[in-house]
Amino acid sequence: MVNLRPARPDDSAALAPLCSELGYPASAEQLAPRLAALLSQPATHVLLVAENASGLCGWIHGYIRPLLESDPALEIGGLVVAERVRGQGIGALLLTATETWARQQGVAQITVRSQEHRTAAHRFYQRQGYQVAKRQLCLRKALAA
Repeated sequence: MVNLRPARPDDSAALAPLCSELGYPASAEQLAPRLAALLSQPATHVLLVAENASGLCGWIHGYIRPLLESDPALEIGGLVVAERVRGQGIGALLLTATETWARQQGVAQITVRSQEHRTAAHRFYQRQGYQVAKRQLCLRKALAA
């Protein structure tokens, strides 16, 4: 049995190991202010967690991305399901709930970006009806303080 609910400020400690499974290690202390910032923007950010008898086993974060050149879209910032419970439909539940939230906000399109080596994730999204829209480079620059 899995329950979906909005994330809460006290979820940081349970979210940290899931961030590591996603490939972005962070401590509960690092996550706490990030989580607080996202939760303070409920009109443009959705952060849902999946919970089972063992505790939190997944999360999804989506945010409305306003652009000049196109209508607002929801972008999935992250989706992870604990490895021990993958394949049980939890990711699909989280994704469907986020899509419902997006529709309620008047958003008509969702975008997700996934690293090229995450082929299992690509198959998952395609099974959920997502299609490859384009391939691109991600360029970064660290800014000096």
